[in-house]
Parts: sequence; structure tokens; C-alpha cells
Amino acid sequence: MAPKYDLIVVGGGTSGLEAAKTAAQNGLKVALIERKTDPAKIQRSCAQMFLMNMDSFYNEHMYFSREQKRWVFPVNNFSVNYAGDYREFYALHFTAPNGKARIEIGDYEKNASGDGVPAVVFDKGALLGGLYEEGIQAGVDFYMGRNVVDVLNTSEGVRVKTSEGDSFAGTFCIAADGVNSRIARISGLNRDRVFINTGRANSYYITGVNFDRSEMIALGLCYGPKELGVIMFSLLPSVYREEEYWLYIQGMERLEYLTQQSNYRHWFNNVEITHQRCAVVSNWSPAKEPFKDNILFVGDSCWFAEAENTGALLSGHKAANAVCKALHTAQVNREGVKDYIDWWQKNWAETHDYKEFVCYPVFNRLFNEDEHNYLHQIIDTKLPWTMNPFLMYRGLSEGLKPHLETIRKERPIIAKKIEMFTPERAVSLMAIASRMGYPCY
Repeated sequence: MAPKYDLIVVGGGTSGLEAAKTAAQNGLKVALIERKTDPAKIQRSCAQMFLMNMDSFYNEHMYFSREQKRWVFPVNNFSVNYAGDYREFYALHFTAPNGKARIEIGDYEKNASGDGVPAVVFDKGALLGGLYEEGIQAGVDFYMGRNVVDVLNTSEGVRVKTSEGDSFAGTFCIAADGVNSRIARISGLNRDRVFINTGRANSYYITGVNFDRSEMIALGLCYGPKELGVIMFSLLPSVYREEEYWLYIQGMERLEYLTQQSNYRHWFNNVEITHQRCAVVSNWSPAKEPFKDNILFVGDSCWFAEAENTGALLSGHKAANAVCKALHTAQVNREGVKDYIDWWQKNWAETHDYKEFVCYPVFNRLFNEDEHNYLHQIIDTKLPWTMNPFLMYRGLSEGLKPHLETIRKERPIIAKKIEMFTPERAVSLMAIASRMGYPCY
């Protein structure tokens, strides 16, 4: 007979581990099924950032308590233990192909001085390892090294099956199986969603980096030879060692061009790759609601692209509490977890327009090298500090507004491109680029 649980969590990432340990700490009988044998081992490409309280993200103002070593979610009234290392950074700079001009998001000097709000990179393995240990202490039954292949609706809730022949019965299931969620597909959740594109992520941890105000994120681009095309990259500090940086770029050929031949080559000296990671990401429009047939969807499984670590912890925690309430009130159905559904729709789908997420990388591709150098130098003030990916393009747009009349006079073609660009057009262009096989970000 299949083991019977109050809650079965599928996926041992940030949202799944938070959901499982929260539900178990609140007295539920919980199973977590994960395909990896070690949940703390990071295999996929991840920048390992927490979005801090310089602005609102999912209507939360999360911050890190150095004294208590906890990630604090004051709006939603919970916190998460974190005993790993972290590294502060102080701004986000969009850098021009000439390697000189920058659009500055945040006041680097103020944030570095202690008067502002720094952001952090962290050790995701340490976070996951801590959540796993807390789950064990709370009584979660972990089934590692197993691949979930089906989740069936039953008269008593759900039945979860694995490729290894296991079968688990549960009242509720939390799908925390990531952006390429198998459960979202086999349950039919994706039928009402729009497929946007497939993105490929390559990231490298490198040493040999040296440039001014280097404790920041640099989002840049350069123009390589025809076979490489436009080279977009992200560079930010690594948590693992002081002299190490995380570089997101599409493949070794582009990495070598960036570090050895581009206008950024003065940033790099004797670059060595310490390790690398990759990922393939399928992007869909958000689900209409994060629930189907007693399955609650959390994190990336029902959202567009990355929910970020902030969203993963938030949704895992809220979904677990909703299941607790549903069982306590004997409403083991959609009505019982409606608090979570309503919270997700209000604070995710209604607060953040997923189309704005794709605007920045697509907007970048509208301009040639000369046009980019022009735009990067025309914004001469620091823009508001944000790490919210849904506000990135909006912040750029606000920064360009005071200069639009000048742009119309000096560079009318650039002005026309800006004025014609919309989030809806960005989604369409990204889908076209994906079908043609071009990397989108």
C-alpha cells in the first residue's frame, strides 16, 4: 500500500524545502521527493542573489539580518535561517559596447558606505543544506534520487508516482519542480499558458577580474565578429572567494572574445575558470492560478522565468501554511487553499507584468553599436536602486524620458525605436528569436 501523507512536496529546491519543513513544523505528515541525491549540491546556473528591500518585490520588503543570520520577510511575517557566507554589492551598471559609458542603477558610493542598502550574493548550497537539516529535524520523510513521472487526482487527494516504481498517496501536493515543471505539463496547468521561448544559460566562475567599482553587477554587451554577433553578459561578485566573479555569457567563444579582444579586455587579466554551470529554461506566461486538482504550484513552476530566491521562499512558505489551514478546517479542496491562490494572484500576477521581464534583453537588440554607445552616455544621473527584474526596463524608460527631445533632434532613428517599443512587442520579438535559434539573454 502506498504511504499516505498530508502533503507531498515534489522538488527539493528553495521553494520545496521551505514548504516541506514549514508544513512539518506545523504538525503535518510530509514527504519530499527529489531527483538529486544531495539537495545542497548546486548543478544549475544561478546568480545566487537575494533581492533586498531597496524596493518592493511581490509586495514584500525582504532583508538580511546579519546579527541573527536570517532572511526576514516582514510583510508576510516569517524568517529563514541562513548561516552561510555572503558578499555585498552596491549597484547595477548597464555598460556600453565601448567599455566606458555606463547607466548607473543605485548610488554605489552611498550603498558601500553603509548609509544605503547593499544587495548580496549568497551560498545557495548553504541555504538548501540548512533547510534540508531543518526538514529532517521537523520529521519530513525525504525520498532522494527519485524522478516523479505522474501526479494523479484521486477521491482522497493525489497519488504521486516515480520512475523508480514508488507510489505515494497524499491529501495535497506542492509542485516545486522548477521552471521546466513536469507537473505543470502533465496536470494540464500549461494548457491555458502561452509558451514564449526556450533560453539557454551558461555561467562561469572566473578569477583575473579587476575594474573600478567592481562590487556591483555589470550588465553589458559588445559586438564580436559576425559568427558571434552581439555578446551580452552579466558579471557580479562570487560568494565563494574574494577574487572570484560570476560571469553569465553564451559559451566559451564569447567568453574568450569578451575577456581577450573586446573593449572590456582591460577588466580581465589571466582569466581562469574555476567552475561552470548551465541550464535550459522554458518560459511560459504565468498560470491563471497556482492550483489544480489539489496541487499547489510554487516558485518557478507556475510563473514566468525566475521567481528568484525571494519568490521561491515566499511561495513555498505561504503554500505550506495554506495546506495546514485547509486540513485543520477540513476543506481539502480549492476553497481550503484559496488564501494562497488569492495571495499569489494579488502579489504576483497582478503586481508584476511578466512582459516587462523580457523587455531589457530584447530592447538591447534594437540598437547597433554606435546607438548603444550614444544611449549609455546620455543618461547622466544615477537611477533609483532596484534589483527587481520586472522594474529594470521601466527604470531605463524613466531615465530616458527627460532626454527624449534631445534624442529626437540628434538621433531621430533611435527615438523612433524607443517610441515604438512596448512590452507586448518584446514578448513577440523574443518568441521569434527563439524560433530562429538566437540566444535571447
